[in-house]
Amino acid sequence: MISEKPDELRVLVIDDDVDAANSLSYILQIAGCPAAVAYGGKMGLRIAKLFKPALVFLDLQMPGGDGCEVLAEAKRDGTLPRALYVCLTGSAEPAARNTCLAAGFNFFIPKPMPPEALGEILRAARSHAGLRRRAVPDGGFPEMLDRRAH
Repeated sequence: MISEKPDELRVLVIDDDVDAANSLSYILQIAGCPAAVAYGGKMGLRIAKLFKPALVFLDLQMPGGDGCEVLAEAKRDGTLPRALYVCLTGSAEPAARNTCLAAGFNFFIPKPMPPEALGEILRAARSHAGLRRRAVPDGGFPEMLDRRAH
């Protein structure tokens, strides 16, 4: 059963790498966030409509549609008008970063994601959603977290 508490940050992880998606979901749940997982873009869009996350981690390179296409569809159908989107990718290339930020992602994170980056993203998402602060890991490596201005 998914919690409906108003102070919880709901997070959706969309990644075709089952182990990576499940691991991130588990970490998010430990951090106090109800989390849902989808292993592809189309499934992720269906789950988003039901789960209504405030934060979406989205893999860039997936079979059957990349993360930019999934993001475009999510924005086009208006299901999550205020959600923040994090692009997770195995590519740290500047071209991938520029493409993702231009497509509308709020954050670009090369895999593996540093724990400090996750803490900063959770803090930003809580603030963006107007939720009460909750303890998340401190620290940060700004050079590893590339954030678009909100």
